[in-house]
Amino acid sequence: MKFNFDKIKKVGILIAILWLLSEIFIISPIAVSIGEDAVKNIGDSSTILEKIFINMSSFSSVTKLGKYFVSGKFMLLTVVHTIFWLIIMVIAVMKSRDNEYQDIEHGSADWAKNGEQYSILSKKEGIILAKENFLPLNKRGNINVLVVGGSGSGKSASYVKPNVKNCLGSYIFTDPKGELYDDTAGYLKERGYEIKLLNLVNPESSDCYNPLAHVRSEIDVDIIANTIIKGQKDGAGSSSNDPYWDNTSESLLKALIFYLLSCRPPEEQNLASCAEMVRAASSDGNSSTLHEIMNKLPENSPARRNFNNVAMASDKTFSTILSSLQSKLGKFDSKVIADVTSSDTIDFDEIATKKIALYVVASDTHSAYDFLLTIFFSQLIQQLYDYADKHGGKLTVPAFFMLDEFVNIGQIPDFDKKISTSRSRAISFSVVVQNLEQLKAVYEKTHETIIGNCDTLLFLGSPSYSTLEYFSKQLGEKTITHYNVTHNRKAYTGQTTGFSDSDQIMGRALMTPDELRRMEGDKCIILERGVKPIKADKYYYYEDKNYLQQLKSAAIDHNGYECPDRGNYRIFNPNNPYVDKQTEINNTKIEELMNDLFVDASESNSEKKVEDNKESINDNKFTKIDLLEDTGLGVGTEDTSEVDFDDIDIGEELRKKYAELFADDDNAEF
Repeated sequence: MKFNFDKIKKVGILIAILWLLSEIFIISPIAVSIGEDAVKNIGDSSTILEKIFINMSSFSSVTKLGKYFVSGKFMLLTVVHTIFWLIIMVIAVMKSRDNEYQDIEHGSADWAKNGEQYSILSKKEGIILAKENFLPLNKRGNINVLVVGGSGSGKSASYVKPNVKNCLGSYIFTDPKGELYDDTAGYLKERGYEIKLLNLVNPESSDCYNPLAHVRSEIDVDIIANTIIKGQKDGAGSSSNDPYWDNTSESLLKALIFYLLSCRPPEEQNLASCAEMVRAASSDGNSSTLHEIMNKLPENSPARRNFNNVAMASDKTFSTILSSLQSKLGKFDSKVIADVTSSDTIDFDEIATKKIALYVVASDTHSAYDFLLTIFFSQLIQQLYDYADKHGGKLTVPAFFMLDEFVNIGQIPDFDKKISTSRSRAISFSVVVQNLEQLKAVYEKTHETIIGNCDTLLFLGSPSYSTLEYFSKQLGEKTITHYNVTHNRKAYTGQTTGFSDSDQIMGRALMTPDELRRMEGDKCIILERGVKPIKADKYYYYEDKNYLQQLKSAAIDHNGYECPDRGNYRIFNPNNPYVDKQTEINNTKIEELMNDLFVDASESNSEKKVEDNKESINDNKFTKIDLLEDTGLGVGTEDTSEVDFDDIDIGEELRKKYAELFADDDNAEF
C-alpha cells in the first residue's frame, strides 16, 4: 500500500471547500442563534432551532458574527467544526491509498508497447539487435550482448553479419567455418579496414601469432603455461587425479619459456623451441642437457627458479615429467603450426588505434587447438585493456568482439572481471552461444557473473529446455482473471440442479517454455535492463537487398588469403645450437688452417729428423726451419737446432696464414 499524493491533494481541496461552506451556512447561524438566545434568556429549545433556521435562510448571521465573536461562541463552534472536518479528511486520505499490487497481485510482466523501449534503445543507430531495435553506443550501462540461439536460429545471419554493415569500429570475429570472412572481409576492406586472418583450419593461409612475442610480464608466462598444460584434456599424466604431474610440467614449461626469452635471440623465441628442448632432454637419458643449461643461469632468474621446482626429482620422475610435457607440446611438432606460432604478424595495439577486422577461423568439430585460442584471446583482451589504461582510459577506436561459438575459445582467464569493466574502455563483447548449458560447462563458477554483465540478452530460439526455462523466468509472470463455472448435478440422475460462477485472480508466465520453443522462426526476444521485454522481428542481412548486393560484389575466399612476410624463425636445439652461415664458414677455415699448420710442420720435421713423428708431436717439438718454411718466412735458412714450441710466435704465424686464406673475404676478421 502507498499514498497517492495527487488524490490526497484533491481530497484536501474538497474538504477545505466543504469546511468553508459549512462554516458560513451552518456554523455561523448556529453561533448567532445561540448568542441571541443567551442575551434574551430564552430557554425554549424549539425557539432556538427556529431562529437557527431563520438565520440560515436569511444569510444575516454573517453580519451578526462580530457581536458574538468576542464572547467565544463562534470560536468554540469553529474549533469543533474544524476538528470534525479534519477527522473526515484523515478518513478520506486513508481510504484514498492505492493498493500497489491491485490487478497485478501475481505479476506485472508484459510486452513493451507503443515504442516504450525507445527510452533506452534506438530505431536506427548502434548495434543491431532486431528490426527497428538498435543498441545505442552511448547508452547508460554496458553494451555487452548475450546472444542465445540454437543451430539454424540465425545467429550469424540475423546478428553478426548485419552488424558488419555499420562499421562502428574495429571488429574481432570468431569464424568457425570461414564463411563470415568470405562474405564480409571484402566489404570491410573496401571501406578502409585492414584485414587480418588467424586461420587454424588452414594455417598456410593465415597470419602468424607467436604467444611469446606478446609476453610483457611473468603473469603472461603463467597464463601461457597454465593454458597449455591444463587446457588440453589429453596427454600423459592427464588421466591421473594427482595434480603433481600437471604442476611440475607447468613449472618446467615456464622455465623453458623464461630461458628462451632471456637467453636466445628473438627468432628462436617460440613454443616449437620449447618442444624441441624437451625432446632433446628426453633423448639424452638422464636429462643432463637441461640441467647444464639452467645451471649456467643466475640463481634468482625466473627460468632457474622454476626449473629448481622440478630439478630435485629423481631421474625416473624427471623423465615422466618430460614425457608429460612433451605430449602437451606435441601440437607444435607440426610444421604448419610451428610456422604460424613462431612468427608474429598481428599487432594488437593497432586494433586500438585504427579500424581493423580480425577473423579467427577455428574448427567447430574438434578442440585440438582450443588452448591456442584461449591464449590468443587472453593476450589480446589484456593488451587492449593495457592500451586503454595508458591512453586516457579508453581505446582510440572502439573494439567490438563478435564471439560466435564462444565456448570453443575455451576458458579465458578472468573473463568475468574483464567483461564487467569493458564499458569504460570502449570495448563491447557479444557472447554468442547455442544454449546456456554450454556457457555453464566452460565457466562453471563464473557463468552467472558473465550473464549478469550483459545488460542486453537476445533470444533467437533454442530447443534446450533449461535455456527455455531460464528465459521464461526472465520474462516474468502476469496476473490474469480465471472465470470458473461450477454446475451442481444430482448424484444418480445427473440432472443439473444449479450452477455457480466465480472469478479467480491467478498468475501465469508471460511465455511458458513450451511457447518459447514454438516461437516463430523470424521472431526474437530482447531483454534490455530497464525496459519491458521486447518481441521483435529478426534483422536478416539478406533482406536488405542493397547491403546483400554490396557483400556479394566484394566476396573473397579465406583460403586465398595472402599471408604477409612471416620473417625468419628458428627452432632452438640445445644439442645442436644454431650458428649463422658466415660464422660456420669462418670456423671451418680456421679448423683447416690449424690442421694445415700443424700437419705440415710435423711432416717437415720428420724429413729433417729421423725420429718418430708421433713422439715429436706429443713432445711439442718442432724445428724452427720447418715452421718458417711452412709459413714461407725462412727460405734458405739452414739452422736445424731444436726449439720449444713456446719459442715460436704462434699467434703471429696464425694471423698471417689466416690473412692468406681469407684474402678474398672483405668481412674476414681474426
